[in-house]
Amino acid sequence: MKETISTKIIKWFYGIHGPLDEYRRNELNRIGNNIAILLLTVNVLLSFIASLLMLSTNNSELTLDIVVSVLLLTFFVSLGYILYETKRHHLTEIDVEAKQEGKIKQKFIKRAIGLGIYFAIVMYGLTILIDWLPNKGALIPLLTEPSTISSAIVSGLIYGLLMGTWEIHQIKSDPNDKKVTQNRLHQKYWLILFIIIIITSLLLIHK
Repeated sequence: MKETISTKIIKWFYGIHGPLDEYRRNELNRIGNNIAILLLTVNVLLSFIASLLMLSTNNSELTLDIVVSVLLLTFFVSLGYILYETKRHHLTEIDVEAKQEGKIKQKFIKRAIGLGIYFAIVMYGLTILIDWLPNKGALIPLLTEPSTISSAIVSGLIYGLLMGTWEIHQIKSDPNDKKVTQNRLHQKYWLILFIIIIITSLLLIHK
């Protein structure tokens, strides 16, 4: 049966690679309902608190900082909850044969690299936009600012590493297979290499 667009969006959003069966759909509905209740409650309370701050202090900058901080915190809490629940209920796991594991991992690594590049470009553009909007000065110096480029690259590396590591850890195969054990050792070596690259990039930015 051909998947609908809504089903493809749900699978992409939650990181599900297998079929969206009844069990997975019910669990995703439960997770989505819990997040919807959380977001609705936070939005109501945040609107009330923001109104009180504006009426009592008339400080729009403070109110904006609080609103943005709470929204970002809510986003990360929701994301963490999704990752925890999908992992706990094995919703994103992929059962593969040992001989297919290497091929699947290569696919995920390529996808993680693409996501990392995309995220770096987005962060680069957003940083330039945020720096340019207050004064609307010269744009060329902002495009070539070393700190902006470096932070975008590091952000892309971290995001790509996290996404690749997360997806690779969803693969389940026979743990007694020698090839599987060897592939996991190679995976750990690549993870260490990525961490070294990230730490080196952060040190260069600090300098």
